Amino acid sequence: MRVLLLIALFIPIVAHAEVVAVRGFGNVELSTFDCSAISESKLLHRVCYDEAHRYLLTQIGDEYYESCNVSAKAVDGLIDSDHVVAYYNQQIRPRHKCTSEIRARTGVAVLSGQPQ
Repeated sequence: MRVLLLIALFIPIVAHAEVVAVRGFGNVELSTFDCSAISESKLLHRVCYDEAHRYLLTQIGDEYYESCNVSAKAVDGLIDSDHVVAYYNQQIRPRHKCTSEIRARTGVAVLSGQPQ
């Protein structure tokens, strides 16, 4: 029994990064993202940002949506806004649509499966 316990202590524990399904794209692993909960909104619940790729994920309701080529300043404006949904709809959503060309250029890749 002691041998099994010692063996179990030395087996590396594999941490699984959170993976979310992004509408219209596929699964994205959040290990490189900085995520923040949004408590002020009943609609927009979470913001996850990968500054290196300028790639933003927003959880709206139960689904995640992507925005490409988003500056850190725009993300700060979203998080600091008194009206996050209005800010998102006016400043982020219409100006930062993702295309396969933008994703390829920035290095954003789907993890598995087909786009939803």
